[in-house]
Amino acid sequence: MPWYVFALVDAAPSGAKGRGLSGPLAVRAVPGGFVVVERRADVPPAEFGSLKRHHDVVAQLATRVPAIVPVRFGTLMDEDAIEEALGERDEEIAEAFAAVRDRVQFTWRRGGPGVPRRTAGPGNGAKAGGPNSGRDYLQRAARAAKPAPPAAWRALRAKLKPLIAEERYQAATGSVPEALYHLVARDRVARYSTMAAALRHADAALAFTGPWPPFAFAPEML
Repeated sequence: MPWYVFALVDAAPSGAKGRGLSGPLAVRAVPGGFVVVERRADVPPAEFGSLKRHHDVVAQLATRVPAIVPVRFGTLMDEDAIEEALGERDEEIAEAFAAVRDRVQFTWRRGGPGVPRRTAGPGNGAKAGGPNSGRDYLQRAARAAKPAPPAAWRALRAKLKPLIAEERYQAATGSVPEALYHLVARDRVARYSTMAAALRHADAALAFTGPWPPFAFAPEML
């Protein structure tokens, strides 16, 4: 029977292993760390209950290990596939753990759903075949992959900057409002939460949640 994968961790979780979506969790050694898994015959339906349970399992695991790299919902693999996907990637896995070790995520959102941004391309940006079109395309692709927060976030970012280890911004889509993600060291969580609450109180359009596992900062390893 395949394994349903919840996360990669840098150490075996402390305490009892606990339960996954419907069965007991297991911890399997892999290059550079461990995977936390559950025996399961099929991928669970992408319904609120399953999504919430997956999130809750990862969140609980995150409190029991120094570093966690969450794995996307619905990842079902046999043991050979896991080993093949992670084999000879010790350095990459170590870098992923180092980036999130002893850190948590806070999520900010502003306003309601936005309008999807148009994708630049022929007829909507640089002219096709122009002398700089290839370079311009790569530059636009890089900006789209890691967009900069707009000016509306400037004041919030400036006040919280001393407490932020890393930041990522996600533009709004037609159904999801824009989001700003902050990676914060565990020993700065209390200070960050106090300042964030004051900022939220001063601007009714803002909402923040956390601390969470570093979902927005985890590379896709599986």
